[in-house]
Amino acid sequence: MKALYVFLSSLVLFGLISVSPAEAAAAEKSIDMYFLEDVDYDHWAYNELERFVYSDIIDGYVETESFEEDGEEYEYTSVSIKPKNPITRAEFTKILVNSMNLCAGETVKSFPDVKPANWYYEFVKVASSQGIINGKPDGTFRPNDKITRNEMAVMIYRAFESKLDFSATGKVFPDVPKGNFAYEAVVKTAAVGIIKGYGNVFKPYNDATRAEAIVMIDRALHLEPETDGDQLAIIQAVDRNIKDETKFIEQQDLKALEALYRETTIGYQLAYSLDSLDMAGMFEESDVIFKKEQIGEYAIKAVSVNNHFAQVRIDNLVYKISLTAPDMSFNMKIDLSGTAHLKKSNDGKWKIYNVVLDEDDYEQDWKETLETEIN
Repeated sequence: MKALYVFLSSLVLFGLISVSPAEAAAAEKSIDMYFLEDVDYDHWAYNELERFVYSDIIDGYVETESFEEDGEEYEYTSVSIKPKNPITRAEFTKILVNSMNLCAGETVKSFPDVKPANWYYEFVKVASSQGIINGKPDGTFRPNDKITRNEMAVMIYRAFESKLDFSATGKVFPDVPKGNFAYEAVVKTAAVGIIKGYGNVFKPYNDATRAEAIVMIDRALHLEPETDGDQLAIIQAVDRNIKDETKFIEQQDLKALEALYRETTIGYQLAYSLDSLDMAGMFEESDVIFKKEQIGEYAIKAVSVNNHFAQVRIDNLVYKISLTAPDMSFNMKIDLSGTAHLKKSNDGKWKIYNVVLDEDDYEQDWKETLETEIN
């Protein structure tokens, strides 16, 4: 599945490609918009934060830094999540609406402090039409206020009330008594594991952090069951991506590859795939002969599926790759077995947002192989 990237990267490694910016295929977001600068792998919410960034539910805070090397000035772009920062009511509303692929219903409630020109207007419109937000007692929404943990629990409960089974009895926190407006929401969401609390307390009036908000929404999303046909749809999506990518690479049809990537991938995987195409302009005007031959038969099976996310195992995806150019040639075998991660898009189609290969030291392995194989 990532054979195109591997092949093109190997060419770049040995200086065989030079592509101008005008030749590059334009992605909605470039690959560097997915580099998480301030969240380490051992962060307690890393998986959820990465999932939301990689699947384009959130964008993060894009930061660009400049540095100089050998007299040349370069820019480095990365994304900060700021997981410990508080999150506003508008920001939380946007994430909730995006993650659930919600659309506006018939009855929309208006708020005097939410204007059409505001970036959050459409998200608040959708959330109000779905009964997720009602606003404050004075009729305002207060979009820029920090959202509290109890407000967050109420919004999640309302959003998923018709989608999840909340009949179980949950944990009762002493700091969320029955008189609290969020009592039912906290008890019900705690019962299904959406909220955990801090030991025996919930701290309802604490400002929610960005990490807490994303993790709670993610837990709720993973509880929503799959719908009919989802398992077949995710397997077909991955299978098409693999087969058509191989076919179009052999045909050296870059336009078809770009169309394929836009139809079967989103987020990080789309940017990753289009970024590889930026280096592929050499196909049409070069003497390079590239062949990619599948070895054996690969197998695809669903690992986990719910109404929003899915994981698919790809086993025995092995290729023999050969390249012949005027100044060099090589042959190598690559194993692209791994796990594809998918997200259901607004139109109900499953799309790949990340592929994690089995081999941790995969990139170093193929570089070492190339250095050995080149004649």
